[in-house]
Amino acid sequence: MNDNIVLRASVYVAQLLLEKQPKSRVFHNLHHTLTVLEGAGKISRKENVSKEELEIVLLAAAFHDSGHVECYKGHEAVSQRIAKKWLTAQNYSKANIKLVLGCIAVTELPQRPKNLLEEILCDADLIHLSYESYPIFQELLRAKWETELGLVYYNEDWIASNNKFLESHKYHTNYGKTVLEQNKIMVSKIIYS
Repeated sequence: MNDNIVLRASVYVAQLLLEKQPKSRVFHNLHHTLTVLEGAGKISRKENVSKEELEIVLLAAAFHDSGHVECYKGHEAVSQRIAKKWLTAQNYSKANIKLVLGCIAVTELPQRPKNLLEEILCDADLIHLSYESYPIFQELLRAKWETELGLVYYNEDWIASNNKFLESHKYHTNYGKTVLEQNKIMVSKIIYS
């Protein structure tokens, strides 16, 4: 395990997002990346992964939305390209690069993780659904969709759309299925009751 690689990757991605990401990305930005990075660490520890697996998940979390510097739709593939180029330049192992790229790929909705590391990143990517501050995230997402996709929602339609997503979404890890899911249900009741 390379103890400094996660820190170096995080600094690289932060600088990349701050310098090159369009200002219209009010949701998928540095704040979201930091939220996912923190969530990935927390979930990984709760799932008792090895130090090497933790490193892989944290690297994937750092890079998972870096592709937003180039595009909105299809950013996962760009994120993978950016991660692969940077990790290769760091002489990171090819086997672990493949695992990092796999974690990034499955963050595309609908999520379909195939192993625990992918499950962890998927849960971390949507950890904000379990936060009491979810209504703020929800409004940032609404603004992003209006700016990026031209989608404008009336309040009732937006609430119905979010409620449907929250009801259909399921976390993947054991920690997600227990703690995060219960928090999400509690937050949903507060918001929609």
